[in-house]
Order: sequence, then structure tokens, then C-alpha cells
Amino acid sequence: ENSGIPSGRLRNAMCILGMDPTEDEVEKHLVDLGCPDYIDHKMFHHFIEGQRPAVQTDQPAECLKDVLDYLKQFDKAGKGSLSKKELEEMMRGSELSEEKVQACLRKLTRSGERHLDIRKLIKYYWELGDSEANQILGMNPEDEVGAEEELIPRQDVASKVRKALVWIAEAEAQYSLQDPQALAQFLQETDIRLVRAKYLVDLVRSQRPFRRRQETESDVFIRRDILDKAESALVSHEEVQNWASGGRRAIICSISHTWEAREHPDPCQHQLQHMVNHAGLFGAAFDVDIWVYYDYVCLFQYERFSVHEKESFRKAMQHMHLLYAHECTLTFSIETLPPEHLWERLMRASEDLVPIWDVDRKNVVAKPLKDMMQNRTPFRQRGWCIAEVEWSLLRMVSAQFQQIEEGDIAEDGLNGRVPTAPDHFRKDFHEHAQFTHRADAASVIYLQEVVFREKVTLCEHLVLIGLPVSEMLALSRALPHYENLRSMNLKTFRCGKEEATFFCQAFALSRVEKLEVHNNDLESSKFLVEAIAEAWKTNVSVRDINMERNDISAQGAKALAEAFKTNS
Repeated sequence: ENSGIPSGRLRNAMCILGMDPTEDEVEKHLVDLGCPDYIDHKMFHHFIEGQRPAVQTDQPAECLKDVLDYLKQFDKAGKGSLSKKELEEMMRGSELSEEKVQACLRKLTRSGERHLDIRKLIKYYWELGDSEANQILGMNPEDEVGAEEELIPRQDVASKVRKALVWIAEAEAQYSLQDPQALAQFLQETDIRLVRAKYLVDLVRSQRPFRRRQETESDVFIRRDILDKAESALVSHEEVQNWASGGRRAIICSISHTWEAREHPDPCQHQLQHMVNHAGLFGAAFDVDIWVYYDYVCLFQYERFSVHEKESFRKAMQHMHLLYAHECTLTFSIETLPPEHLWERLMRASEDLVPIWDVDRKNVVAKPLKDMMQNRTPFRQRGWCIAEVEWSLLRMVSAQFQQIEEGDIAEDGLNGRVPTAPDHFRKDFHEHAQFTHRADAASVIYLQEVVFREKVTLCEHLVLIGLPVSEMLALSRALPHYENLRSMNLKTFRCGKEEATFFCQAFALSRVEKLEVHNNDLESSKFLVEAIAEAWKTNVSVRDINMERNDISAQGAKALAEAFKTNS
């Protein structure tokens, strides 16, 4: 139904035509075109003008043939896959540990087997569309490559295959979503630097917008609460490690937000003000440092020049869910866009300047909002925002995800959310999510299912707060996936008879041993109590039901008593 080449496949199309644009050339061109989802005929023709044919058109396929021939040497039975033993033989002498071998098998496994599917590995090569593909395929965008030269010297195929498998293993690496040490390790290995909430306060006071990670690294500010002490804007890895070891108290908050312009996520300082307001409440309540993850400030941004910056970004994106699903973090979502009157005022203003990266001048330049490419797509239609919220809802306590703007319009006056089961997520995601780069969609769907399975499988205790009617229905769909759930606490919810019935049908089949229900809505409590009483007749796991502080009727109490007789 769409006409043209998906933007995420543009570089692949260029390679097929025998051209060799760099990652930066492709990204810059897409930026100039407004980051379209599809490249039409006219756009594509404009881009290929002036692109030199770096290699013959049949060479990419020849390159993959070399890789395939190499892999077949280890496929002794000719079955099209490699067993764990064959994979270990191929990787002998490399840096691929036992753990990484297992990770490769998870990623590229053949259906129904624990073997690495050779076709999937070849597909992985072909679908890589960034600088990693250049490195794996032996192509250096800055080198002159003649048509008579081999794209990969045959003796180098082994090292290229090994490097690809190491990268796959890194993408599949397992970080605990409960252990603070795992979170600290991830932040250090990816060189993500958290930002101090007190620095954000300093930005608000001085009316300065966010700057990129590259510029913020050197920022210091004066802490007025500690005798005018100068402190770095970003938290050091040593400080995070000290926190993980229990030597320092801090709260880590990840921000889920929109990018309001292509060049800057928050040109109006709308998000900055909300972050300072909400983080300040936590700092005052708990008297601890608040450390914030906000991608623009904490993660190296475009344009990334050094190998370290590119590697840091690549590794971070492979495990971005960790910052939103880890039990030691909170998520604050900012789901509103700046008010129209503020946006329009800044669009007319020439004196309110925001520092942004200028791709032509290769430098940071202060520009007005009118010179940026704005993006007013709502939060709940953006692919990455949807994913971040879903990851956040997988924590054991739902209150660790908070929509932080004041005056939210919420269903039933409640903002509680429940994680979406993967099959429903996939369907809704395809219908509603929008991406600047469509190639990200498959990765997000895959990660959501992986994280969902991991979190719900391990979850034994679940606390859900403030669920409206629609989320009680979502809970009934998600509950069967919580195979090891032992206790559940429902606080302040709304439901009708239908939602209560669906929930309790799922509850009856669960292994929950303890259920606590605390609600202040008479009608919702009545429906749920009657449904629980019916479910209790067949649920042999539950041993403890606490209905304290609920407005249940005499009829509800009688129904529970009768169910107790049946189940006892």
C-alpha cells in the first residue's frame, strides 16, 4: 500500500546497485528529506546522483556466498544448521565464551532445535544496514575499492563471521532486571552517564535548555545546598557503582518523552520543567540524590564521530529496556506536548535560541524553533514511547511508572496501567505506532516479548495501583502469563461486572496463594467480591484473601463465606 523503499532499507538498496554510501551520508540525506518512512522514485534518484559505483553489483551476493561456503565447512551433516559443538569448533580461539555461544543459539536458533540456523545468520548479514555491516563485510567507506578487488579476502571470512557472532551475542547478553550491580555494569559497559536532578534545577533557574551528551560532559554547576560546591552535571560510573554496592543512596529515574523537534527533544523547556517539579518531590520526600536518564543528555547523540561514541550508542540501543524495566529504577513519562500558545509564540520568536547540532557546519549552533523540523505526533502514537511505557509496566510495583504532568485526563480519574500480553501488543503496535526509522519496529516488538516473558516468569509478587476499567480487562489477559505469581495486591480500581468476571476467570486458573484487595468504590468492590467468591470455589491455590477496607455488601460477605466452605 506504500510506494517506495522503506527508509530503513535505503542503504541496502544502494549496496545492491553497487554503491557504497556511508551511514552518515544516508542519515544526513534522510534528515534533509524530513525523515520520511518511504523513499519515493524522485527522492531515490536525487540521492543516487553523484554516488560512485564502489563495487560491482554482483559482489554483495558473492560476499555472502563466501560466508555461506565457510559456514558449510562446519555443517558436517549438511543439515543447514550448526549444533552447539559445531559452533564451538568454528569459534575456537575467539572471544566467544560459553555464555555468548548460548546467546547466539537463542538469537539464531532453528525452530524446534537448539541449533544455529545458517540461513538466519546469512539473513542477519544482509539486513545490517549501518557501519557494522561495512565492518563485517570488509568494507571501509573511506577506502577506494576497485571492481577487480575482492570485497572480502577469502582468508578473512572466518574473522568476519566471528565478529558478527560476537556482536549478536552482545545483543543477546543477559543483564539481571533485579540486581543493582547488573544495572551499574550496563551503564559502565555502554558508557551511559546519568544526569543529576540538581543540575536540571540549575538549567531551569538560568533558563537554559538541554544540551547534547557531548557538550554536557564538561558542564559543572554550583550546588547551593552544599556551601556553593561545584559539581559535575553527569554522574560518574564510580558513583553509580558505589550506589549499587550499597555505599550511597540515590533514586534513578528514566524519562519517557517525545522528541518535539528533529534536532532537539525539548526546545520549549516544557519537559525540563516537569522533570524538575516531579524529581524535586522525590528528593524532598526521601532526602536522597535523584539521578535521571534522559537520552539527549545521557547518550551520545548525532553526529557521533569517534569509535567510542558509535560503540556506546550501538550497545546502549541493544539493551535500552534495562533502564525502563529494572526493579531499581522509576519511570516518569511526559505525555503532553507544549501548549499550542507556547509553541506558536516560540515559533514567532527569533531571540529565543536553542543550541543544536548543525550538520552542514559540523558544530553546535544556537537557532530559533522556526529553523527546526517540528514533530507534533502524540506520545501514545510514537513507537519508542509505547515501548518504554510497556517495559516500565513490567516491574513488580506498578507505581514505579508515573505519568508526571499535572492535570492529566485519566479514565475514571485513575492512571494505573497493566503490561500488555505480547500478542495484543503486536496487533496494537502495528496499528498505532509511528517510527522515524521503520526498521526499529521489529526490534521493539521482539524486545517487548523477550522482556515480558522474562519479567512475568520471574514475578512472584505483584502490586497494582489505580487501575481503571479498561486496565482491569487488560489484567485478565496478562494474568495467565504470570506462571509463578504467588501474591497479588489490588489497590484503588474500577470495574464492572464483565471485567470482574473476566479477571476472576483468569485468577481461578492462577497459582496465587494470597490476594489483597483495597478499594473505596462500592460498586466495583461488590462486583469483584462476588466474582472472587465464584472463582474461589475452583481455585485450590489461594489460602489468604484480605478484603480489609472494602465497602463490600452483606451479600458479598455471604458469598465469600460460602466459597470458603467449598474450598476449605
